[in-house]
Amino acid sequence: MFNATALRIRELQRGDSGVFGARIKMQPALVDDQSFNLSVYESVPSPRTRSQLLASTLEWCNLTLQCQGSGKGAVNVTWQRDSLTWGQLGTARHQLSPDGTTLRVALPPAATNVTYACTVSNPADRKVALFDLQSLCQGGGGPSAFSTSGYVVLTLILVAASLGGAFWCWRANSEKAAEAAATPAAPAEESPGEPQFSDIVCRSPPEGNDQVRAPKTPGTPKNPREPP
Repeated sequence: MFNATALRIRELQRGDSGVFGARIKMQPALVDDQSFNLSVYESVPSPRTRSQLLASTLEWCNLTLQCQGSGKGAVNVTWQRDSLTWGQLGTARHQLSPDGTTLRVALPPAATNVTYACTVSNPADRKVALFDLQSLCQGGGGPSAFSTSGYVVLTLILVAASLGGAFWCWRANSEKAAEAAATPAAPAEESPGEPQFSDIVCRSPPEGNDQVRAPKTPGTPKNPREPP
């Protein structure tokens, strides 16, 4: 407090926002009441930027520039080319999204030696991001260029999806193997109507000249009728 006419607050926090009142007594019968509305804002983080090259030919370079604020609280996004503000750029070659975060640019290659600036601000702080159109139109660098944080987040998402898929496949295979081990093997069943066969050797009795004759003993007279 300086000379009892000023109030200084250090290390402001969001909860300090509000209306402060002051009563000024000039004479015993003259009183003046005044109010002061204090709003506390957080610092503005660096904006998230992205550029996408739509087409680059000998006649035109078409691309989009995106600039978004991060953190808490509302921020204001404005665009500027060199020393020209958005109102001086003209809408013939520039199109701005309703929320002001995306700017579409169409310029001939001879006019791409310029720098576009995106400003993210609140009443207490501001941050600026720059886009070099000549390097974007000539280099290309793929369909889009993300910030480093965007690549990190995308990599983490892909790694998590891969691990989840591998775990699911391993679990499914384990359950199938457990079910196969728990199921007993059924014995082979014989067909009820299948006949049984065995080999039988058939012999026919000797007939005619195939009859077997008993051997003759030497010295025995010949019998005219020998038994068969």
